[in-house]
Amino acid sequence: MTKDALLALFFLSYQGSQTLEEAYGTYGDKEEGEARDLLSFVRQARDGYTAPSPGVVRITSTLRIYIGPQELKVRPMAKTVLLLFLRHPEGILLKHISDYRAEMKSLYSRCMRSPDPEDADRRIQRLLDIFSNELNVNISRVNAALDALVAPEKQQLYRVNGRAGKPKSIPLDRTLVIWE
Repeated sequence: MTKDALLALFFLSYQGSQTLEEAYGTYGDKEEGEARDLLSFVRQARDGYTAPSPGVVRITSTLRIYIGPQELKVRPMAKTVLLLFLRHPEGILLKHISDYRAEMKSLYSRCMRSPDPEDADRRIQRLLDIFSNELNVNISRVNAALDALVAPEKQQLYRVNGRAGKPKSIPLDRTLVIWE
């Protein structure tokens, strides 16, 4: 029997049932994962589910950030961090973040409320200090603001993430990022 035939048989036998989770209760890890994938497929077919498409990110000339029709409001330093990651789809190793000092200073100078260039230098230096947690705090602020603005099923596309020791990046397709 083909996989499609099995899926159809499974779907027909459980259509309308609210106990689909019980179908994979006693399998091993591999089988349980396959059963979860199958269960997800069945629910999507049953509910007529279509995957949501991610919203366009629009960045204005004044560096205001819009996701769809809504503006993302974050502090200037968090905005600087987000813009930096949006400009680098290949990702950034956090231990090499100081290589981006000039770019960050340029972005932050355009985002900050104070016209004092020394203030910008101090804040960027604190962000780049490897003994400070400032960069991680600002990445968390960005992710929290995105989570509040973006639907749960799309959040991973917009978040700054990556494994320890690997580049952190935003997986959003850059054709969806419009710089005005």
